[in-house]
Amino acid sequence: MSRNNCHMMKINMIIKIIVLGLLLLGVMITQAACWDHREVEQLGIVMATGVESAAGGRVRIIMQNVNPTALGKGAGGGGGGGPMGAANKPYRNRSIEGDTISEAIRDASREAPRQLFFAHNQVIILSEELVRKRGLQEVVDFFQRDPHMRRTTWIIVGRGDLASLLDEPGQLETTPAQRIDSIIDQRDRTSEYAVQRIGDFLELLESESTQPFTAVVETIPNLAVPKDPRHGMSIGQIPEPPEIIRLNGTAVFRRDKMVGWLSQYESRGLLWVRGEVKGGILEIPSPDKETISIALEILRSKTKLQPEIRNGQIYITVSVREESNLEETLVPLDLTKPETIKKLEELQAEAIRKEIESALAKAQQEYGVDVFGFGEAVHRKYPGEWKEMKKMWPELFPGVQVQVQVETKIRRTGLVTKPVEPMQW
Repeated sequence: MSRNNCHMMKINMIIKIIVLGLLLLGVMITQAACWDHREVEQLGIVMATGVESAAGGRVRIIMQNVNPTALGKGAGGGGGGGPMGAANKPYRNRSIEGDTISEAIRDASREAPRQLFFAHNQVIILSEELVRKRGLQEVVDFFQRDPHMRRTTWIIVGRGDLASLLDEPGQLETTPAQRIDSIIDQRDRTSEYAVQRIGDFLELLESESTQPFTAVVETIPNLAVPKDPRHGMSIGQIPEPPEIIRLNGTAVFRRDKMVGWLSQYESRGLLWVRGEVKGGILEIPSPDKETISIALEILRSKTKLQPEIRNGQIYITVSVREESNLEETLVPLDLTKPETIKKLEELQAEAIRKEIESALAKAQQEYGVDVFGFGEAVHRKYPGEWKEMKKMWPELFPGVQVQVQVETKIRRTGLVTKPVEPMQW
C-alpha cells in the first residue's frame, strides 16, 4: 500500500472520530437542556380524577394528588386516626367547579402550588348521577383530547359521594387511587365485574353495534371493624376504617347515558358471552343435597358467537367451553366414580348457562342494549345485510333469539379423592 493511501486512511479515520464525537456531544446537550424539562418536585402528580355534576349545569372535578412531602417522611398508607395521621396523609384531594373540565383544571392553579400533571392518572371516576342524567358527551371530550391522559387509564362509575370515595383511608396502598387500581388488577380472581380502559370505552361509545359498559365502584361497611366499642388500640396504631372500597357490578349504557347496572352474577354472564372470563369461583349444588354448595375454580374459558339469519329472524348461538378444578366441597363425594365427575360437569354447565341467561334477560328485556357484541358478530358474517340492520339494531336486538351451549371439563380434584369423614360412634 502506498504512503499516500495510508495517509488518506488516517485522515478519514480522524474525520469519523471527530464526527462521532460531535454527534455524542449534541445528544448530551439536548438531553441535558430539554426545553420542557420539569423536575418531579415541581409537578402536582394526579393519581385519580373524579367528575360529578354541580349546580347551574357546571361540573365538579376532584383531583387526587400525591403528597411527596408526606411520602418523604415515611407516612403510612393512609388517612390516619389523629392529627399527626391527617398531617402526614400521603395524598391531597382538590375539588373545584367550572363550566367545563378544562376551565376547572385551569382554575385549580389559583390554589394548587404545583402544575397538575395527568400522565400518571390511574383511574377516572364518573358519578352515577352524572352519567345517568347528563351523560358522557359533555365530559369525555377532555380526556380524549388531553395529550397527557393515557388511553390505558381505567374509567369507572362511582356510586355515592365521590369526595368520600376518594378519601377512604387504607393501610396497604398509599392512595385510594392506587388501591382501586390494585383491586382492578385482581379482577380475574372473581370475574364479577366488567371494567374498561378509557380508550376501549371511547371506541364502544362510537360503535354502531356494541354499547359501552364498565365497572361500578362504591364504599360498603367494613365488617372487620370490632363490634365491641371497648376494643382498644395501641398508641400510634390506625384503627380499621368504618367503610372500604369495593368494585361491585357493571354499569351499562345506551349511547352516552347509563341506563342500569348488572349484578356480580349478571356481570359474569356478560363476561362469559364476551369470552373474557379468566378465573373465579363457580358454586354449584351438591348432586345429593341441593342446599349444600360445591366450589369449582375456573381455569380458562373460550366463547364463540355464531350468528344466523333465517326468514328475517336473527339467531345467535353462544358456545362456551370451560375448564375447572374442584376447589372445595361441603359434602362427601366419591370422586373415584366417573359418573360423579360427569354429574359435577353437568351441574357446572347449567350454572354457567344460568349466569349467561340472567345477563341476557337484563340487557335484552329490561335495558335493550347490546353489550355482548352480537351486532359486531352479525356484521362480520353478514356485512351486506348489516348495512340495513345497523340503523335498526336497537329495535332488533331485544328480539334476537339466543341459544346457549356450554361444555365443561373438570381437570383436577385436589389432593384427595374422598374427603375425611368423622368417625360415627
